Amino acid sequence: MTRFDDDSEESATLDAAALRHLKVQKVLSLEELARLHTARLARLARNGVDPALWRRLEQCDGSGCPNRDCNAACIFGERREVNRLIRQTRIVLIRSGQPRYFVTIIDPCYFLPAGRLGELSINGVFQGLRRRLRAAPANWNPARIVGAVDIAYNRDPDGREYWSPHVHLVVAVDANKKEVLKVLRPMRAFPPGLVGKKFRPIEVKPVTKLANAIAYPNKPTVAGRAAIQDGRGNIDRKWFRVPETVQLEHDIWMLGMRPRARSFLSGMMVTRGGVSVRKRS
Repeated sequence: MTRFDDDSEESATLDAAALRHLKVQKVLSLEELARLHTARLARLARNGVDPALWRRLEQCDGSGCPNRDCNAACIFGERREVNRLIRQTRIVLIRSGQPRYFVTIIDPCYFLPAGRLGELSINGVFQGLRRRLRAAPANWNPARIVGAVDIAYNRDPDGREYWSPHVHLVVAVDANKKEVLKVLRPMRAFPPGLVGKKFRPIEVKPVTKLANAIAYPNKPTVAGRAAIQDGRGNIDRKWFRVPETVQLEHDIWMLGMRPRARSFLSGMMVTRGGVSVRKRS
């Protein structure tokens, strides 16, 4: 949970400005971050969450970290580190010179009922990814991968609601789409309830806007997705505002993590000097 050495407001502002210049969607301004931060602290106070867990975040205003370490529940600190990671990993992926793919992986084995988000193991999700990468062909050795666990809250047509953690990755690798699908597809069998349904555990698309693709899964708040079923049985989803109980559960979950805990890197690492290439693991 150690913060970056360069933790200044100027550095954070430059990272955000660079992402806006690259046409990244939803790069939040300092005012928008302050509004989200205030709303989060108000929810924690209103619902009787132990102040020892969050009171120190009241000192945060985006002008530099006043605490010795930071956690993901600090909107300012989390955005500062995520924005920097997006900008720097983009450079590494471009320099790799390899074809780039946007990969979405949905493994229902990680779905959780409301009230049980705290049981999700981010490390468990990433270990599964790393096992698949270790089994990949030799041409994946120079692959460069960045992504994150996107935390969504789903509502099905029958009214059932649940947490739907899923992974988005930007993969730079000298391989075709078919091979990317084969390497990264979840290994485990899916729950029986999905048998016979139109369900795709993995989707792979070419990357068109690199910075935007890297930024996409790094949402600062939880998103609600309500399922809509058409006459042919196809499912689409539209956004809905989740209730305060759901937002609060997500707030408390974020309190227990460092700012980049949801981020995944392979073939790269974060050092004091920024993101650099490393042996893929």
